[in-house]
Amino acid sequence: MDIELADLVPFRQMVGFGLTAVMPAHVIYPRVDPRPAGFSPLWLKRILRGELGFEGVIFSDDLSMEGATVAGGIVQRAEAALNAGCDMVLVCNQPQSADELLQGLHWDMPAASRARLAQMRGKSAAESLAALHEQPAYLKALGEVAEIGMSNAELPLA
Repeated sequence: MDIELADLVPFRQMVGFGLTAVMPAHVIYPRVDPRPAGFSPLWLKRILRGELGFEGVIFSDDLSMEGATVAGGIVQRAEAALNAGCDMVLVCNQPQSADELLQGLHWDMPAASRARLAQMRGKSAAESLAALHEQPAYLKALGEVAEIGMSNAELPLA
């Protein structure tokens, strides 16, 4: 399958490096599943969690987007995303839809989703900005970002 040989490679690598969250798009791969990826248990549960071993949080793409309307109204969209395997749903650009969703959705969050979301909470803050700048993890990240900037500077502008 072409998608496995090319498109899934970066996900497999990122999962191996400890990727903590993903957001599937409202894109359809009809040869795999007729549903958009964010509404597909095949993509989220079988492939992402099962085959790729992803254990982080799955956020839905914005359910107020036109690409999400294939799943129905806002409550049906959220139910479809949650049943497919999303841990959290997003409604970003239609406040009235967010209100409708809060009133209409009845969902008991699975314990696994609660645990994944709890792991997303930040750690306690450094004592000061100066202390943060001295931490080995910060210095390592700073060096890696600098290397990205250097390699991008070498790319052609065309």
